[in-house]
Amino acid sequence: MPSRTTRVTVPPSYDFAAALAFLQGSPSAVLESIDGHTYRRAWQTDRGVELVSVAWSASPARPQLRVRVEGAHVDAHALAEAVAKIRHVFSLDVDDGGFQELAGTDPIVAHLVGDGLHARPVLVADPFESLVWAIIGQQVGVGFARTLRCALVQIAGDYAVFGSSRFPVMPDASRLAGIDEDSLRVAHFSRAKIRALRIAAQAVTSGMLDWPQLAAMPPAEAMAALTRFPGIGPWTAGVALMRGLGVRSVWPAADLGLRRALAHALGATAPLTEAEARALAAPWAGWEAWVAFFAWRSLSRRRAGP
Repeated sequence: MPSRTTRVTVPPSYDFAAALAFLQGSPSAVLESIDGHTYRRAWQTDRGVELVSVAWSASPARPQLRVRVEGAHVDAHALAEAVAKIRHVFSLDVDDGGFQELAGTDPIVAHLVGDGLHARPVLVADPFESLVWAIIGQQVGVGFARTLRCALVQIAGDYAVFGSSRFPVMPDASRLAGIDEDSLRVAHFSRAKIRALRIAAQAVTSGMLDWPQLAAMPPAEAMAALTRFPGIGPWTAGVALMRGLGVRSVWPAADLGLRRALAHALGATAPLTEAEARALAAPWAGWEAWVAFFAWRSLSRRRAGP
């Protein structure tokens, strides 16, 4: 199968290994494959399904990622698209100087970051995918949310074979807009989740939900635009924006895991209230989503143990 390869220069001291470790422990990472020091992901494009592989390839003077894309019709444009997605997923285009300064002066942020100062948030490749994952994650534990995500891919998604390996492919909005409710009910999806998924998918296919337009809006306006759709509340909209579009000025204060991580950083035993979490974030304006990422990362590392 045709393939193209390039190398992408990354910020000095960028910790790609930390990104892979986060994905290995993330309940949202049901489509990504981590094989040793390599990330692989199959994406649906207008040329067909393509497999993108990313591995560390660096000399001390010039850290780089090796990006390879495979597919039936891979060309220079396909490679450029793959590189753009990878730069987005691994937050490579953000100047993190402000966050580095924050982590060096704020004790709570420093505690959450731990030894991961050169890690960066890992985002979701496609904003619609991020919204779907957020809807599925509403009001359920992370383990059950992962089970539902895997079930959705099995029911409505597809699989692509590259070499001797089989990779899951995310269902697109047009498929989810008309998904059979009975099959999802058998997989333990609530009627509310099914309705929210359908409404979101129909909004994308009809053009009512336009991601480039949302990305250009101030965060508060983007939140308002998303929450006008039934089944999408502030938590869901915020997670979709921060993980799907990389919006940094989003603070999902209602998230229980986030409030637990903050409590641990403060030495408290009970999770913070939503109001307490919101007040605590005031000094972090502009980097709230990054602080949330490190909070979630701290939970994953604690679950993994020493």
